[in-house]
Amino acid sequence: MPYSAADQQGPGAGCTGRTNFHRHIFACVPNITVNEKGMVNFMNRKKTKINLHVILILAIVLIAGFSAYRLIRWNKGTRLSDNETDVDTSQFDIETLDMIIPMDSSRLKDHIDDGVTTILCLGNNPFSDDRGESGLAARIAQKTNAVVYDCSFPDSSAACKYPVYNPEYTRDHFNFYYVVECFRNNEFTAINSIANDEPDPRYLEAVDVMKTVDMSKVDILIVMYDSTDYNMGTPSDNPDNPHDVTAFTGGLRTTLENIQSTWPYIRIFVMSPTYAQYMDEDGKLYNGTTMDIGNGTLNHYLVKEVDAAMDCGVSIIDNYFGTINEDNYREYMTDHMHYNEKGREKLADRIADIINNHLGTVSSSVSQTD
Repeated sequence: MPYSAADQQGPGAGCTGRTNFHRHIFACVPNITVNEKGMVNFMNRKKTKINLHVILILAIVLIAGFSAYRLIRWNKGTRLSDNETDVDTSQFDIETLDMIIPMDSSRLKDHIDDGVTTILCLGNNPFSDDRGESGLAARIAQKTNAVVYDCSFPDSSAACKYPVYNPEYTRDHFNFYYVVECFRNNEFTAINSIANDEPDPRYLEAVDVMKTVDMSKVDILIVMYDSTDYNMGTPSDNPDNPHDVTAFTGGLRTTLENIQSTWPYIRIFVMSPTYAQYMDEDGKLYNGTTMDIGNGTLNHYLVKEVDAAMDCGVSIIDNYFGTINEDNYREYMTDHMHYNEKGREKLADRIADIINNHLGTVSSSVSQTD
């Protein structure tokens, strides 16, 4: 029924809304007691408070749940597809990790320059796959007018298998550390005997070349190991021992420092692996940029190699992004990790340009270009 003026002057005078309505009801029900009125008001207030609390709690739960979902999605990331064909990479700006270190003139003190540029190549398959006129070493010689010695061993690695020499695993002799030790000691008997037992003649060919090298005349050392260490599951580094020769960067760092201490006048260029794929035991291929088989992806090895080279103060050439990469590898590789003639030509162009145009010497007060 409609409210009258008398109603508004009654128990609910001066109030509005829900409270006015209840007071109007109380006024119209003469038998309701004061206690009953209080109980109705109490239940009404309690109901209102419960609803507000529930709404607030639900809002907090929803916000927290949404935030957790977004965080989980962000951590998971988006899987990179190896089969993307509609991506235009022509506008991508790729900055290589090259670091060309000029020669400190103090290292050339008392060294006699014979006027002939002599280059020694150490490493594995990029050099050893082809020792002929179309090989990487021969192409470097043609492009630099230098005398080039190829002392690389097939499928060898920058790291050693064992921290100290194990006679039960003689192939460690072909790895970077032990090859350099042969030169430092001018002793080739053991490695010659081991190479002679190998069915692949390229091992003995490399040893025969090693015996002819006069280290006092070597001006430039080029070191290139492909993705072998990564594919073998060799640790990229040992944080507790940066000179651990069983780790990829430990083998590099230790051997580079040995070279510098023995022949300080030699310019050293480390050429990084190019892009490559990982092949599992079943022959299935995986993208080296995204495949981690336990010690990091292939480009993780690249970053660690750059760090090791910089620690030693030697030049590093980034072939992973700057020479043969994920976009062009099909044109330059015969399989998941070996190069064709065009690939070797591209690698030779890269190092030859630096040797021909970017060598320099520095001293405490003067910098000059050769």
